[in-house]
Amino acid sequence: MILNEAYDYMDLLLDKADQPYFTTEEKNKFLNLAISDFINFHYQKMTADEDSRRAISGCIDWNGFNLTDDEIINGSFLYPDPAVNPTANRYYPALSRKYIDTFSSTSDTRGYFKYGAQYVLPKQHLYVLSVAVKFYNKDEVLDPVTGLALPGVVETDVVSSPNISLKNVSTRDYYESAYSNDPFNKPNEDNPQWMYIENRLVISNSAAIRYVNTQIVLLPTVEQAFSEETYDNSTAPASLTFSEHYQKQIIQLAVEKMTQVDIGLMTPPS
Repeated sequence: MILNEAYDYMDLLLDKADQPYFTTEEKNKFLNLAISDFINFHYQKMTADEDSRRAISGCIDWNGFNLTDDEIINGSFLYPDPAVNPTANRYYPALSRKYIDTFSSTSDTRGYFKYGAQYVLPKQHLYVLSVAVKFYNKDEVLDPVTGLALPGVVETDVVSSPNISLKNVSTRDYYESAYSNDPFNKPNEDNPQWMYIENRLVISNSAAIRYVNTQIVLLPTVEQAFSEETYDNSTAPASLTFSEHYQKQIIQLAVEKMTQVDIGLMTPPS
């Protein structure tokens, strides 16, 4: 269902409810509220309910970011940038140097990296479902100061860990464990962690990360939610659309809000 069809459907329901005329701008505002409520409702239920998993499946965006063996060994993406900071104490290959130009800060649906492996979430981000990483044997293949390959080391000497799922912790717990002297609670490559801070995902042991995998829930715009684009025909990073069955539910939620004249946007505060 495209957006104009959604407007027609809303008009039909409003006419039957004997409601006043709403402008397109007003309809979009209520649809935006309905989309947020729809996703929030189904997100809370998705671990136990198949319908909820299906309802927001189009809003789940998967991303994988990787440094190849060659990029690790040849020093293509050293952080900090040696050309900008030639006196840094340490260098290492980093995702922030590879992907900063590909995923800019102006994108609403794609994040980008800063400070090595800190992932800045896109503007339309709502929830993180999972974060996984791969580490590599950094200390065995790279000079700890220059970040360049040790003498005699080649691409085949780079060894990666399997995918490791990260545990999400609070900011307080993250820093308490980071500076803890307790080896059983300190995060390491066997027990990595991530936290939210300043709209970023900050990952422990970031200098030895070569791959980050994220699954996040994005909040579609009205135009994205009511579109005929699908995963197969969309040229966008994520189609962010719903099946017609769920589009109708969103419209009904919007109309319910529009007809609730005693609460919400229809009535000024007393």
